[in-house]
Amino acid sequence: MSQLAFIVVGHVDHGKSTLVGRLLADTGALQEGRVEKIQRICQEQRKRFEYAFLLDALEEEQLQGVTIDITEARFRWQDRDYLVIDAPGHQEFIKNMISGAAHADAALLLVDAKEGVQEQSRRHAYLLSFLGIRQVAVVVSKMDLVEFSQTIFDRVTDDYTPVLADLGLRPVAFIPVSASDGDNVTVHSERLPWYHGPSVLEVLQRFPVTPRGTGGPLRIPVQDVYKFDDRRIIAGRIEGGCVRVGDEVQVWPSGHRARVSSLERWPPAAAPPTTATTRQTVGLILDYPLFIQRGDVLADPANPPQVSNFVAANIFWLGRAPLVPNREYKLKLVTSERTAEVFSIARVMNAASMHVEHGKAELAQNEAGEVVFRTARPLVFDPAAAVPETGRFVILDGHDVVGGGIIQEAEELYRRSYRHGLPKSAGISPMQSGVTLADRAVAYGHKGHVVWLTGVPGVGKSTLARYLERELFDRHVKTFVLDGENLRFGLSADLGFTDADRSEQARRAGEVARLFRLAGFVVIVALVSPFDADREYARTLVGHENFTLIHLEARPAILRERDPHGLYSRVAGGAAVAVPGLSSPYEPPVGPALRVDTGGESVQTSGARILELVLPSIGAPPLAGRASDRGRPGRLLRVVDGPQRRREVDDRRGADGAPQRTRARGDVPRRGCRPHAPLEGARLQPGGPRRERQADRLRRRRDRPSPRRGDLRGGEPL
Repeated sequence: MSQLAFIVVGHVDHGKSTLVGRLLADTGALQEGRVEKIQRICQEQRKRFEYAFLLDALEEEQLQGVTIDITEARFRWQDRDYLVIDAPGHQEFIKNMISGAAHADAALLLVDAKEGVQEQSRRHAYLLSFLGIRQVAVVVSKMDLVEFSQTIFDRVTDDYTPVLADLGLRPVAFIPVSASDGDNVTVHSERLPWYHGPSVLEVLQRFPVTPRGTGGPLRIPVQDVYKFDDRRIIAGRIEGGCVRVGDEVQVWPSGHRARVSSLERWPPAAAPPTTATTRQTVGLILDYPLFIQRGDVLADPANPPQVSNFVAANIFWLGRAPLVPNREYKLKLVTSERTAEVFSIARVMNAASMHVEHGKAELAQNEAGEVVFRTARPLVFDPAAAVPETGRFVILDGHDVVGGGIIQEAEELYRRSYRHGLPKSAGISPMQSGVTLADRAVAYGHKGHVVWLTGVPGVGKSTLARYLERELFDRHVKTFVLDGENLRFGLSADLGFTDADRSEQARRAGEVARLFRLAGFVVIVALVSPFDADREYARTLVGHENFTLIHLEARPAILRERDPHGLYSRVAGGAAVAVPGLSSPYEPPVGPALRVDTGGESVQTSGARILELVLPSIGAPPLAGRASDRGRPGRLLRVVDGPQRRREVDDRRGADGAPQRTRARGDVPRRGCRPHAPLEGARLQPGGPRRERQADRLRRRRDRPSPRRGDLRGGEPL
């Protein structure tokens, strides 16, 4: 006999428990005398009898009239068994609702006819959608409170239908009911003559049931391995397919194969079983002693699961603290647990308003989104649409459940292009550096950062990038410029100038910039990067707090005047040249950190504005003056003057460009060396063998040829 598991969800106090209680009473599923007992208790307490009291098992539920935990009940009608799950509707207990929905085949969405579609109604619909439940019917409850008005029923239908359609849900019916009076619950009501659709029970009978038992690919998540005498028994619950003695199975993620030599059962049976099917807990003994541990998955070699360190999923976030990139969480998928971090957030949806945002840096409480996780160890899974049991997971922060999700289709996950953040190689995992970002920040005196300069050709990206590089370098900031033209001589030598090639160029630049930032550098990217999606991908890659987008712009006349590569003149002459912003697309940033008009201000002014923005982000001292300004505080240079005699030169420039002041300091030690006595006219104090060795070294050094007087040794800052 088949079984349908369905969940009843809806806004708090919309009548879910009343509907379930009425279903159980009208189908004869309650214990004899149960209804009379509750009626007697209600009379003693001088309360009105409600069918919801048949289900509210907790004292708090009975006192407050609110469902807190999920309640499961079974009933049989005609040739089918039903498992009904009454889920809490209150926002505080939405975690319990997700737990119940994860095991359901179908769902009834309740909407109060008087109150209409509420915020929680939209949220529950989204939860059903991302959990993969597609068999849905909408029950418009409490029709008796609106005098069974067809107008109100039609209004609820018109309001809820587009919401469900946006989520990919197509309800089989909208059913007007009055659960307290039994209207349209199991039989049609005479008080609803205008309604000609099915009752609630008839809709449940129409829901198809996915055959269970031998259908689907074999999946046995390993719960534990037990050692009895000379036997190693692998215990697990069959989540899909069936297994027989003699079948070959493959263990994932290792990929090793063996055959099932026997099936074990507790307590032992007279005749050991030879076959086990879906939802049975079984013990297996293999013909080869493979190393197997909890969290591994036994599968059919002809239909293996997916294995990857990257998981793209739709998740619903319940934690009070937001979900943020680069923070570690724990994913629990059937019996496996994996430490994972958020690799990227593709989009975020507010479950109440259904508003979708792209490029958002975090998921707040009760928001949903498409997220890519990167796990420390390979994860074994299936797309939720194919095998729901191995495609649904929960997210833990410490010991608290903070979210849940379903894994997307394999096509969307594995065959994406690189720029969506997932490698095509399988079975790989990132290697973590032994030097942390904090270690580098302490050693360098600043944090890593990416400054992304975007603009059409000729706007001055390379010129401004070189200026910023020099200014940062003069402030002892480790920095480097990734110029688009330089990349085309090596990393991007295989790319042209089509839209697809420019997009790939931006992706590669973003990946390299990320590596430089992890090394502690302030990276300046000078790249046209005409598409907003590519720039936002780079932002996601390096982290929103580590990314500053600068949009450079200039008037067309100035661009044509500069025209460093002759692109604008070639287009004017009729040549078929793709110039972003002129003859090919360029999408100006919607919200850059700064817009710079390179035609209306000097490089120094533009650079100072950018530095004022970037220096606080990297933890460097604020901008006190530009390094190129006259009269600025200079840097101390090591200068060779005479036979290896060094001086400190204060590189403060006057109007003529020469240093204003030179201060002799005797001999300045090389970086990392101990101070020693002056070379010229030094008097060595008596000090034993150590002083004698030092004097000998100094004499040998004086005998070597000296460099040209006034030679600057690279202008190295002290």
